[in-house]
Amino acid sequence: MLRGKEATLAAIITIIMEEEPETQDDIAEKLNVSRRYVAKLLKPLVDEGAIRHPYVVNLEKLKNFEEYLETDKFFKEISDTFDKMGTNVIYNAEKVFEALKKQDIDSAKNVILEDYALNRMEDEVNIVLRMNASKHLDMDSLMQVSNIAANIERCGDYLSNIAEEVVNGLLVEPLIYLEIFELHEIIVKMFNYAMDMVKHQKINTEIYELELKLHEKLDIILEKLKSERVKKSENINQFIQFGMFLKDVERFGDRCLKIFELGREFHHKIPQNKKIPESFRNIK
Repeated sequence: MLRGKEATLAAIITIIMEEEPETQDDIAEKLNVSRRYVAKLLKPLVDEGAIRHPYVVNLEKLKNFEEYLETDKFFKEISDTFDKMGTNVIYNAEKVFEALKKQDIDSAKNVILEDYALNRMEDEVNIVLRMNASKHLDMDSLMQVSNIAANIERCGDYLSNIAEEVVNGLLVEPLIYLEIFELHEIIVKMFNYAMDMVKHQKINTEIYELELKLHEKLDIILEKLKSERVKKSENINQFIQFGMFLKDVERFGDRCLKIFELGREFHHKIPQNKKIPESFRNIK
């Protein structure tokens, strides 16, 4: 937590971002400090071009002074929406696999309806970005946050697709029953790791191990189905439908990785698809 003059400078920057004051006197009056003290604290930022007169910020240059930025404060509203979106996805993942297990058509239809709520929450994030966060986040960060919301929403789309398949008669054959519900456990873990990265800045590389496990399970299921189809060639539509289900599960896992890497880039400045430095591995 910032204290003393560092806390005052952070407060000055916040006032500049939110209110765009015209003079140092305006800033000093709001903080009940002297104009000279405001000028002294701002001088390094003005010299670097991070603060310009009239008092506005250059976000790109202000990155050099990011310890004084209260980014978490401005990210909180978005983070709260991400939390609601994540809860929606986990709930629907539970419901859709339970609907598949029990052939519960009504529950599957409810999952499809819930996807509309997720779409609205993605819109909420983008509205906040347009109205407020653009004052506090640079363009790269804005794009990362928007893409996180889009990928969470896509996870909901894949669950809605699976629900539609259940409504259209998707069945789980006894031969692959256990593997199918192991898929559910894997993708839920992956999604939770991804959201921990976004909400709590936790890097847990087990998500990559889970991705490998997911693809191994998918390969096992396909091999079992192929061997069964050699003996039983009827109902090719059911086989195709099941292939679509497996593809949606695979894509859900892919989106989890995307969310994880976007969150890692936003919080830790580690570019996507790059090897994680040893100092960042398994940060808790």
